Amino acid sequence: MSETPPILIAGAGPVGLVLALCLRQNGVPVRIIDKDLTHHVRARASGIMPRTLEIYNFLGILSDVMKASRPAPTLCNYELPGGTKVASTFPMFVYNEPRPDRPYLNVRTLAQNITMSILRSYLAKLDCEVELGTALDSFEDRGDHILAKLVRKASDGTEVTESYTASYLVGADGSHSIVRKRLNIAFDGEPFEQMNMLFADVRIRGIENTHWNKWGELADCMVTIRKTENEDSYWLLAGGGNFDPTSVRGEPEYLTEWIGKMTGRDDIKVVAVQTFANYKPQMRMVQQFSKGRVYLAGDAAHVHSPAGGQGMNNGVGDAYALAWRLSLAYRNLASEGLLSSYTEERAPIIKGMLERTTALLKKASIEWGSFGTLANEDPKRKHKLPLYQLDLHYRWSRVVSEETSYTRRAIGDEDEDDLVRAGDRAPDAPGLVDLSPTESSMKTLFQYFKPTHHTALIFSSSETAIEAFVSALAVVPANVVRSVVILPGDTVVRADNIDSDFAWRSRVDHVLKDCGTHAYKIYAVDLSKGDAAIIVRPDGMVGAIVEGADSIKRYFRNILRV
Repeated sequence: MSETPPILIAGAGPVGLVLALCLRQNGVPVRIIDKDLTHHVRARASGIMPRTLEIYNFLGILSDVMKASRPAPTLCNYELPGGTKVASTFPMFVYNEPRPDRPYLNVRTLAQNITMSILRSYLAKLDCEVELGTALDSFEDRGDHILAKLVRKASDGTEVTESYTASYLVGADGSHSIVRKRLNIAFDGEPFEQMNMLFADVRIRGIENTHWNKWGELADCMVTIRKTENEDSYWLLAGGGNFDPTSVRGEPEYLTEWIGKMTGRDDIKVVAVQTFANYKPQMRMVQQFSKGRVYLAGDAAHVHSPAGGQGMNNGVGDAYALAWRLSLAYRNLASEGLLSSYTEERAPIIKGMLERTTALLKKASIEWGSFGTLANEDPKRKHKLPLYQLDLHYRWSRVVSEETSYTRRAIGDEDEDDLVRAGDRAPDAPGLVDLSPTESSMKTLFQYFKPTHHTALIFSSSETAIEAFVSALAVVPANVVRSVVILPGDTVVRADNIDSDFAWRSRVDHVLKDCGTHAYKIYAVDLSKGDAAIIVRPDGMVGAIVEGADSIKRYFRNILRV
């Protein structure tokens, strides 16, 4: 593998870092560059949706994220004039009780720079460091590799040009992406002309709470201030239909005066400005996420309104969806159909989310309601939480398949709308006992899903069926798939004799017993109708639901060069 040049990632924000970490965990060499000379302190893109929490769990960084983050804040709306009396409060996102299939059902907030620091620390453990002060100037796609021109800038301002060969190039370089522009890919969409906004990271005095404090309305002019997870730092978001960006400057004294004028408060003092930027909401996306050996992810491929907190989360989704494809491609295992399915799967997801968040912004610009209510309201399916991204799916994708001879139905008290299909997010299931002599403890399915391999969940108690499934998996190249046999909860097993009880034991990676009865119910497997194998992809999505060994072979033939 070392003879093939590394994958080059332009842009070391959360999207580029997640992609780099996934690739390094797969053993793929990566070079990740960023044009900035320093790692900036900025809190923007701080909302972490439940699906992103799941991805962080699979990457192994969730414990650090949870320790550093907070629950989504309460919005505290102040009366004007005066600015000190609280008119109303409401949660930005209402609390949801976790479920067996959805263990992370609540939004967390974490300053973007802290998220990036966590990701960089895990990358460093895999011998990968971000190269600051290194910009992508241009590149050529030579068919079997990328030839890139890089410009490295030293702290004294001197520049050094470098010619660099990469196997693939990924543009995670933001909304003004050089990669996208060099590819000449259109960035379709428009700005929200009737609104101007500003973002700033500031140090202030006069506010001590952790609420999202708000004065005014977005339809007119609004000011919000929130304590971030950075020590002694607050995030200022202001804007609206009547906000004049020329009326405020990014110096402490001017910001203090302006905040006082807008809020009626003379006790709020800005003592330092760390970042300051005027901003007009943009809603844009590309129609193709790749061209040749070059790929786009995150803001380089789509930009969202600030409503709904989807920008970074969709970018992380891009990175996670792309990483396993590039990992297989790097090993010369990916089919052409698999690589092209990146656009096929992600473009409709992004288009739908852009439509939703744009509608949210337009509604909020008329009447600022509870984003918690607005964000999660679906008149047809009120129990769904669209912005949490747990119900997104790729059912239309050419690289997923569902082949069963019977109609699958929800089991027990499971909702028919929640029936797992090929292309869906693979749900969790607790209450599993790992029958390995070295494990023998309670597990959840999420503990077996990793970005490094497919996970074949074999639901059966039949020796013959399990043998057939395992034999079909044996033809798949090494390290592409791990097998997990899930036995019904009433299966009689002699823990000290499992190897002799099951002839196939030595050929599978894990044997679990569904003691909690969640797995069979959540995945809607009824053994009275037939056995099933459910193939979970490295991105945590269901690639296939099948009942026969030949169907397993067809799935992998579709995505691999086998």
